[in-house]
Amino acid sequence: MAGFTGDSVAHTQTALPVDVIRPRPHQPRRSFSTDTLERLADSVRTHGILQPLSVHRTEDGHYDLISGERRLRAARTAGLTEVPVKVFSGLTERQLQQLAAVENLQREDLNPVDEVDAVMDILSAELGLPREQLTPLLERWKSLKMRDPALARANEEERAAIDRMEALFRGLSRGEWTSFVANRLPVLRLPPTLLDAVRDGRLEYTKAIALRRAPEALRDTLMASAGELSVQQIRQRVRNEGVSGRESEDLGQALREFRRTVKAERVAALSTEDQTKLTRLLNQAMALLPPETAGSGRKR
Repeated sequence: MAGFTGDSVAHTQTALPVDVIRPRPHQPRRSFSTDTLERLADSVRTHGILQPLSVHRTEDGHYDLISGERRLRAARTAGLTEVPVKVFSGLTERQLQQLAAVENLQREDLNPVDEVDAVMDILSAELGLPREQLTPLLERWKSLKMRDPALARANEEERAAIDRMEALFRGLSRGEWTSFVANRLPVLRLPPTLLDAVRDGRLEYTKAIALRRAPEALRDTLMASAGELSVQQIRQRVRNEGVSGRESEDLGQALREFRRTVKAERVAALSTEDQTKLTRLLNQAMALLPPETAGSGRKR
């Protein structure tokens, strides 16, 4: 895979009408905020498309987009009728996946979420594994590498896979793969709202990390004003306001789980001694609640 880029693979360069370029089958569609597309569209109106899109000409004569979805959408928004493209042909699905990921890594506006997505796509194609299996596997390999740097206790298949991965990271100039697993891979665990905001450029990555442990309501509030707050201010707000909110969320979740799982037949199946214990615990919980005021009970 080393050296597998849009410039190293045979292609032609031309211009194509925007209407003939279609999404590549099985390629996940991405969402972009309206503001992000409008800003790029303004730039396109002024300067045009500075970097050609990459497309794949299929055997039936269609043009499937490999990379440049954001530029294509901005071109349509700007009213362009055609765009510059690099046209590839005869590539396998694996090669297309690799090429799309490598070209994404070379973008100047690359954010940490897109970077991790691109690297994971390359690893998925090279190792022949679906993305959902990669994360736990990478974490296990990292633990193995930390405990046993020479991989003396790894089996032959694992050693071969790790060797291939190390070669990939050298070719991508992305540093050590263990550092990627430790410091970049956790990005994918951000809540979806934060992931989308970082992808769209609406939220800085460092601020997203500061917000990740905040309760949802507080997170939404801070996201709305994140542009006016520093990372340190966000962390302070999460520390000061997030604990009680998180505890309330935890309590709400516990109550919902209690209502869902505690059924009369399950209680009836308890021994007399355990039923007595449960009754005592429920009475203790009820004693913690303030007395109901007039009108606060359930309407009948």
